[in-house]
Parts: sequence; structure tokens; C-alpha cells
Amino acid sequence: MDKHEEKELEAFVDKIMAEAPLESPSADFTKNLVQRIEATQHKEVYQYKPIVPRQVLVLIFVGLFSLTLYLIAQYGLESDGGWFGNVSVAPVFDNIWGWLENYTSSKILIYAVLLFGLLFFVQVPLLKKQLDRNVMLE
Repeated sequence: MDKHEEKELEAFVDKIMAEAPLESPSADFTKNLVQRIEATQHKEVYQYKPIVPRQVLVLIFVGLFSLTLYLIAQYGLESDGGWFGNVSVAPVFDNIWGWLENYTSSKILIYAVLLFGLLFFVQVPLLKKQLDRNVMLE
């Protein structure tokens, strides 16, 4: 379209808009609108129900506690032949960090880990700001 046609079209639209009556909503428009919104958004509240009922959990706890007391009463806790007499946990913790004795890492690996850690802690606040901004827009 050339500029002459655009001006004619704009003048025609202006004329129609000037002749059109200005309409206003009814007095209870807001009230009716709010009632419609509330009617459509009525949802049932989800009520949390645990997978295992409280009575079953209490029963299991009482049963395990009773079994523990029975075992202690029958076999005792003394280390000279009682139920826990043959249990030794020292070998489990003896060589837990032994593999680190001869381990050496390169400077490049250390720098890479530090750089990625730094970038991670810089990225978290930036992402939080962006998410906050997006949530505020909704």
C-alpha cells in the first residue's frame, strides 16, 4: 500500500471510532466476574494421607523395641561370650582411606575442580534472580 491509501484507511477508522458509542460495564460487573472466576477455580484441597498408617508404624516400633529388649535380656551385652561378644567393627575402619596414601593429582585437575566450583557458585545466584523475575511476571 502506498501512503495515500494508508492515510485514507486511517481517516476511515478514525471516523468510525468517533461515531461509535462509548460503552461502560454494568454496575455489578466486577462482582459477576469474580463469582465466575471463583466458580471455575474451585478445586478440592489435596489432603495428605501417609502410605503406612500411624497405628502400623507404632506397632512396628513397639515390636522392634520389644524384640531388642528380649534379645538383650536373653543374651546380655557383655563382651565375654554374650551375643555381641564376637562382633568386631575395627577391621571395617582400618583401611578406609588407605587408597589415598599414594594418590597424587595434577595441578590441572585441581584448577579445573576449583574453576567449576567457582562457576557453580556464581551461576546459582544468577539463576535464582532469573527465576524470581520469571515468577514475578506470571
